[in-house]
Amino acid sequence: MTIGTAGFATAVTLLMVLAPVSAGGVHALKVYTPAYKHTVNQPGAYWSVSGCAKSKVTTAKWGASTGTLTGAASSSASTCGKSLGTVGGSSYANAESYMEVGIPVSVGSTGNHAVASSWTATVAASSSHSSGTCPARNINYHPALNSYSYAYCEAGSYVSFEIFSQLHDLTNSSWNSNYSYVDAYNESAYENYTYCYNYGTAYCYNNTGYSYAGAYGYNAGGFSAFAWNSATTFSLWNNGTNMVKSHHYVLIITVYVNTDAFAEQANLLGPWTGNAIATLNAATLGNGATLNSISIV
Repeated sequence: MTIGTAGFATAVTLLMVLAPVSAGGVHALKVYTPAYKHTVNQPGAYWSVSGCAKSKVTTAKWGASTGTLTGAASSSASTCGKSLGTVGGSSYANAESYMEVGIPVSVGSTGNHAVASSWTATVAASSSHSSGTCPARNINYHPALNSYSYAYCEAGSYVSFEIFSQLHDLTNSSWNSNYSYVDAYNESAYENYTYCYNYGTAYCYNNTGYSYAGAYGYNAGGFSAFAWNSATTFSLWNNGTNMVKSHHYVLIITVYVNTDAFAEQANLLGPWTGNAIATLNAATLGNGATLNSISIV
């Protein structure tokens, strides 16, 4: 599940969950499944734009009867028609939809316990950006001592899907369990960026673009197989130390759907038309994240 002793402990816990209750005094398993009772939720959204950019957020929703969380976001940006130097040529958009859910849980005995939440997520992602030759750059390739000069055109997009979970003791609010999370992301950009400087010796360099993608987790199992536009089943683990049978606990889950897009130009001798689009759909057409069950051992 995770590296090192924590991962070993998680693996042992999983074996305990799968073992018969009569084996060596293992606590009886408590399982919560939809419909989840007495839950509370708090949706949120954030968006920002600059220049010639747009963003859109679909408010996140929680369905206690099915255990499904939904939300969507999209961002788009394009270079504006005119710019002078570094002014007027940059556009940026961000859009994020998120949901926080509190699910009451309890334990059958005082002691150390593990809380495992089983998930299935399907998230549709789409992104694109311009690429191509920049106009000639208005740049000094031999700047004076202790000075610099730069010019660029660039466009890119970013999408990410995240889930966090943590166990809280409502009876003693100073106590929290360890947390767990998963994060899938995809980022790519076209870039033609030239920077020249002279701090004793004149030097110039140029960047042409980048691309990053991945899926990782902490105290999680199965998420490394995450793929956009298809269903992935995984687990999040939260270990509770010295849990008390008479206390009231809540499993707090937060889901984030985030997009960014940018298109920028500066210090060019002619206009550059660039654009970028990023969308995430975890809300319609069968997309979303479903909490299949919560198991406590």
